[in-house]
Amino acid sequence: MKVVDKYRRTHDYLRISITDRCNSNCFYCNPQSVETKFNNKTELLSYDEIFRLASIFVNKLEFKKIRITGGEPFVKKDIGELFNYLHILKKDQPFELAITTNGTLLNGNIGELINSGLDRINFSLDSLKPDKYLKITGQNLLDKVLHNIEEAKKYKFEKIKINTVVINNYNDDEIFDFLDFAFRTGCEIRFIEYMPFSGNGYDKDKFIPSEDIRNIIKKMYTLEPIKIENNSVSRDFYIKELNIKVGFISAISDHFCESCNRLRLTAYGKLKLCLFSRKDNEIDLRELLQKGFEDDDIASIIVTKIQSKEFTHPEFDELITLKNENIISIGG
Repeated sequence: MKVVDKYRRTHDYLRISITDRCNSNCFYCNPQSVETKFNNKTELLSYDEIFRLASIFVNKLEFKKIRITGGEPFVKKDIGELFNYLHILKKDQPFELAITTNGTLLNGNIGELINSGLDRINFSLDSLKPDKYLKITGQNLLDKVLHNIEEAKKYKFEKIKINTVVINNYNDDEIFDFLDFAFRTGCEIRFIEYMPFSGNGYDKDKFIPSEDIRNIIKKMYTLEPIKIENNSVSRDFYIKELNIKVGFISAISDHFCESCNRLRLTAYGKLKLCLFSRKDNEIDLRELLQKGFEDDDIASIIVTKIQSKEFTHPEFDELITLKNENIISIGG
């Protein structure tokens, strides 16, 4: 049974946040100026619950991809246990398993995770300069991140992606530095627009649309459009002069809602139909588990609920005022 909404969009990609905690304090996600209320561990999804929900999405709803997010997923010291669970699931019903991390806590775990079925890894990295990295994240850990990216390159990933949120007057002067980084490392750079969420103290003066970033790049290089894969959130281009691929995730200025294929499971077990979904349009899947609902019943509830998904998220001015969820518990 596939998850198809009223706009005929098939959803087959699930992002699972496994924790609402992070060891960094990026100002656009977990700013130190805002008091973040963390839930007790007992209020978060257990690994058993994650495994059961993942099995419902894969076995009952034909999902083809699962991405583990946070917070920072490697804050969970026993994360290998979760991957062992998911590895068992992959053997019965193959799907792509990915993870997004800030890269500071890998501690040599990549090889173990690959053995447990990890297919892809994305690194969140917003500056290549120690002083700016410290300013953005509140941590002096850039060298460790760069070391772990190099460590990840030793393994046979199809592509390691670097996700960079571009912020006016913070790191917008590093665009060419990141392109050079892609050239030197073979990683794929994806420039992401700065987005508003509850509690992130959003400042629209820090926003730079993807088109402006592309225009900056065009001053030095030629951007050749690459045919977009089905359901891709990234507008991809090839830079012949550097022989690299660069992507732009434009959730604000040029949204990709018409091809959206993803659902999000928060660390608290709430299923979000959209990154910007209001709290009153979520399903509490953890509650369904605890009430003893059968897998088929939960799958049917999800298929029915998807019909309430809007075609697009609200426009920029409304997004700024929207009270939805802090990004650290959604997982991006």
